[in-house]
Amino acid sequence: MTDASKVGLALAYNCAQVLYPQGLSGVSVTGRQVVLRRGWLLPSDLFTAQNIRNNIDFVTVTMASRKMPEWAEPLGRPWRVQQKVEPTVGVVVTDGTVEIVFSGTATPAGVVAVWLDDMPQGGEPSAAYAVTAQDTPETVAAALAAALTGGVTNGAVVSVSGRVLNGYAGGYGQSVRVTRRQAQLYRVSIWTADATARETLASVLDTALAEQSWISTLDGREAQLRFQSVEDVDTMQNEALYRRDYFYELVFDTLQVQWASEMLCGIGNLSAGEGLSASFGVLAPGVANQTVTAALEAMQAVVAAQAVASAYPGLSVDRFGTVVALGS
Repeated sequence: MTDASKVGLALAYNCAQVLYPQGLSGVSVTGRQVVLRRGWLLPSDLFTAQNIRNNIDFVTVTMASRKMPEWAEPLGRPWRVQQKVEPTVGVVVTDGTVEIVFSGTATPAGVVAVWLDDMPQGGEPSAAYAVTAQDTPETVAAALAAALTGGVTNGAVVSVSGRVLNGYAGGYGQSVRVTRRQAQLYRVSIWTADATARETLASVLDTALAEQSWISTLDGREAQLRFQSVEDVDTMQNEALYRRDYFYELVFDTLQVQWASEMLCGIGNLSAGEGLSASFGVLAPGVANQTVTAALEAMQAVVAAQAVASAYPGLSVDRFGTVVALGS
């Protein structure tokens, strides 16, 4: 989910992409050093050797305190499936045994379930395991066998002596619902000691943001970008400091997010009339099984890996809110 702070960070990342089209290691569109910050100026930006007065320009993104219009969230707050993570692990069932197989070089992900496919004779009838990036087919097989009464392994093959074993591998699904829709005003400020540089930076940023009706947020969704106003703040001209503020309204959603694995096991009864009924399926693993906790942890690992391919690759912030290259 996102909040007003993360939306402001997305706007700062967006400005960084505009001003550094070749990345932060390249040259800015003005040829001068431009520092992007999610937050206000620091004292060091004004009074140290590397500051505004030494041909370094700053662009800051802050929240502005102004009452914004109310937006209604969807009626009833319905749940919707937003994202699916397909499994990269699979099973091969042969003669009552289950072999665990991984898909090529992809990061292992998914939940594997195995169950006894003959009439119950006591013991644990099923087991499930959430695969992590550190797993191998052999470790998954060993975990499943350990959870089954009489389960044994031969490499990546799981079996139960004298019993018929079946298996299935599933992925994850992300369900979301909008709990609040809101509008927040943000101030994009240009700070420079060169009035000409202010005009150049302002022209580039204003033109680029004017072309965007939506910007990507850090949760994989989008926020609506609406221009509000612009003003020069020249009260610090006696200190050779020039500033211009652009105000943008961003409309975004606060979400409730839940992840769950695909259905792997289940049991039920079919009624055939005249008192006739037949059961089907197998009981799912009990709540004491590690699947619930491990599945959530595995899901978070998958999401973290996918975040690398977000709308703002290679960008991060330091503890002061300055936009920096990832890993720097």
